[in-house]
Amino acid sequence: MPGLGGSGNTLTIAPRIGAKIQGASRRPHGPATIQSSPFASYEEPTDQVLPTLLRPEGCRREKERLEARPGGLDAVLHERSDECVISVVAPFLNEEGCIREFVTRVRRAVQSSGHRYEILLVDDGSSDATPQRIVAERALDPQVKSLRFSRCFGHQAAICAGLRYATGDCVITMDGDLQHPPEVLPDLIREWKDGADVVNAVRRDAPGRRLSWSERAGRRFYGIMNSVSNTPVLATSGDFRLLDRRAVDAFNGLEEHFVFIRGLVPWLGFEERRVVYEIADRFAGERSYSLASMLRLAMDGIFSFSIVPLRLITLLGLVTTAFGVLYGIFSITAFFLGAVEDGGWTSLAVLILVFGGVQLLSIGIASEYIGRIYEEAKHRPRYIISSAEGVDGA
Repeated sequence: MPGLGGSGNTLTIAPRIGAKIQGASRRPHGPATIQSSPFASYEEPTDQVLPTLLRPEGCRREKERLEARPGGLDAVLHERSDECVISVVAPFLNEEGCIREFVTRVRRAVQSSGHRYEILLVDDGSSDATPQRIVAERALDPQVKSLRFSRCFGHQAAICAGLRYATGDCVITMDGDLQHPPEVLPDLIREWKDGADVVNAVRRDAPGRRLSWSERAGRRFYGIMNSVSNTPVLATSGDFRLLDRRAVDAFNGLEEHFVFIRGLVPWLGFEERRVVYEIADRFAGERSYSLASMLRLAMDGIFSFSIVPLRLITLLGLVTTAFGVLYGIFSITAFFLGAVEDGGWTSLAVLILVFGGVQLLSIGIASEYIGRIYEEAKHRPRYIISSAEGVDGA
């Protein structure tokens, strides 16, 4: 957490206080620096403004007063006022029919909360007119910014890129097909201003709505995931959430190649709250998340957050070994008692198939972990950005 410190006549403070400080310029990252003399004039301390410190004894007294407040000095340095900037990040893949409606509704929702905003659209290598539609929206509103990948790197990579280059005091991630209704954004922002570092938007099934097979399979997967992992994952949350800047910076510090954001966010350990919403129908276009993509995401989740599959290999080996010993005892006893005739080709074939299957399954599970170690060791980037509009440093 950015701290409070200074040397000589230079005072350095954390940038995201959410209030104006005389003589300090707001920057997206890094501390703001104020040049002042020890006897400079300053504004009277308030609940929103961190005062300029005049004398050493005054510095100590003020620090003690701030630390005595609920949440301590950390809470003061992270005040969340109406002057904070809200970043909205959304990945797009062949969603040309959703761009205009998405930007319009998101802009209206954030403005209704009284905050400044930026909308960062991440094009995950679309092959339709999505890039051109994004450029057109930016021409109408300079707060609309964009990143375009050189090819399709995947939904999770697109969200990671958005979190990396978003500059707001908090960042909201959501899908661009409008199944995540933008009208929920003021509720997320309200919970954040009330002190939450992570606000998850949790789906509530509309009365009479039947779950698709993918939704039912997904909820079963999360049940399995939570049973084999120490990191709890919400089954009905998805990637619709708000993250405070501290949580975003902590997330950006994670450099692993295989990313399962729905597990990494709770792993960070920040305070979480929930906002319930009803999922909407797609505004336009077709679903681009295939069964293969869902399976890859499920495997990334399990193998990134649990070593239980490796332990299952050991358990499976013990069970099959015990079965083999018992079957051997049975076969020898039956042979000497004359209960079986010579031969036994059927039982032999069954044993070979069973033990061969167990061995291949064990090798396959171990290979998944080894393959991930191999990919991580190469240190390739999660994505390649081919072009950026309005994004600094991309």
